[in-house]
Amino acid sequence: MAPSTTTGILLPLLFATSSLAQNTTAPCAISTFSSLSGVEISTVEALQSRSTLLLPDLVPSCGGPNKNVTVSADICRLVANVRTSDSSSIRIEAWLPENWNNRFLATGTGGTGGCIDYSRLQGGAQLGFAAFGTNAGHDGSSGHEFFLNQPEVINDFGHRAIHVEAEVGKQITALFYGREASKSYYDGCSTGGRQALQEAAMYEDDFDGILAGAPGVDWLKIVASKAILARRIGWPGLNSSAYVRPEQWQAIVTKQIELLDGLDGKKDGILDSPQNICFDPALLACGTGVLEQDLCLHPDQVQSVEKAYQPLINGAGDIIYPPFIIGASTGVFSNNQKDGKPILNYSLVRDFWRGAVYNNSDWTENNFTLSDLDYALFINPGGVNSNSRDLSRFHKRGGKVLAYHGLVDTTVTPLLSMEFYKGVQAAVGLSLEEMQSFYRLFLVPGMDHCSTGPGAWNIGQVYPLDSKRLDAANNALLALVDWVESDKAPEFLTGAKYQNDSVSQPILAERRHCPYPSKSRWDGRENRNDARGWACGYV
Repeated sequence: MAPSTTTGILLPLLFATSSLAQNTTAPCAISTFSSLSGVEISTVEALQSRSTLLLPDLVPSCGGPNKNVTVSADICRLVANVRTSDSSSIRIEAWLPENWNNRFLATGTGGTGGCIDYSRLQGGAQLGFAAFGTNAGHDGSSGHEFFLNQPEVINDFGHRAIHVEAEVGKQITALFYGREASKSYYDGCSTGGRQALQEAAMYEDDFDGILAGAPGVDWLKIVASKAILARRIGWPGLNSSAYVRPEQWQAIVTKQIELLDGLDGKKDGILDSPQNICFDPALLACGTGVLEQDLCLHPDQVQSVEKAYQPLINGAGDIIYPPFIIGASTGVFSNNQKDGKPILNYSLVRDFWRGAVYNNSDWTENNFTLSDLDYALFINPGGVNSNSRDLSRFHKRGGKVLAYHGLVDTTVTPLLSMEFYKGVQAAVGLSLEEMQSFYRLFLVPGMDHCSTGPGAWNIGQVYPLDSKRLDAANNALLALVDWVESDKAPEFLTGAKYQNDSVSQPILAERRHCPYPSKSRWDGRENRNDARGWACGYV
């Protein structure tokens, strides 16, 4: 059994047991939460559905100071800081809906954290969850200053914030509604997916069900890969014969899709199984006529492109991070110049290594090598890269994991989710059937990082929600609830592609997405844009 708190968390019992005796919703007032200790409440307010919530205090990298969001239900909103050590605290925000479904929902962050995920608060509250978000211990998703000389802030981001959010959030929920939540859930993507699976491994009692999108496990390797891949394609030597320019990469990916799209039986701009495709960049060499003369690859560039699609390998020859995926936009490592100077547009490398790894504002990523990654893995700031593959305790207590990953993810290669799934299976010692009973991974062709893309990517993971698709077949969170509470494991999730990616517009295509390692197959008869023409199978 995991400890109820992590060393350094200054959280006494937050309310008396007698507070749970009431069975009616308490007033939306600070007095309702006065028994909380170690919690500094800044806002308690009642908000009506469809009203506009202004958020003037947000830092620019979180969308401030002019950001506003639509309130998705009649709620009591609470904002508070929770002390996690003598030198750190996290902010949590609660949306407590009037029409509560008796469930608790925590949400995570993205990137280096620092921004409350309002989209998931909106969606959760609309569905009736007592929904919570956190800033993971600092304000902002870009920059390094908040980590400098702040080991406890790094600990919050690395492993502690979601656990504290879960503990305090459940108690806030009980104070407001007069009873504990019947079930507890988590929803997060990218870094939020990492937080999800670390939670399951470290604090198995926090959640009954976990929804993990594009989970950023092995987080340091994910971030470091962008600098390593940039070096592989000739950067920062912008004038070197090996350097492949950003506009060439756009042409490369476009040509990959054009040449390989028909392998799945239909040319629709989507590669159904890019993980199974081998691509020879020599096809794009100058002289082949495949690319225009100003975009074609010279010999050293052919080698650079080949290296870009190879895995990260350590000095012992072991694969430590899977390769980038064919057909995905390469901007995370190929957009690496500004005004003619080398600069990596993917700023997480610079931010985290400056602030949390080296604690040095002058450090630059221009000479990044595997040794920089090795050092980060050795010190593992805040436990951010803790191995969370051993989910045996979470499995034993009956927890469920529903994960999803887009097959054109530009930030976290979907091959990592496949490798992680196999790693959990090995660590827990389960057959495939036993794995499917508690952990299901859905791979989504044509989905980018967490959402968007040319495929039928919408599985209810972003706000606004489509009121016509609020059921377990079309909404991943509701599928998780059905699994946890009714033991109905999701046989598929139906994704939708909307015109202009707006739920207010018509649906252009629907498709069934299947639990790995099965695959979604088109029957060749029904309209390819109709979900009824897709079925799951292992062939």
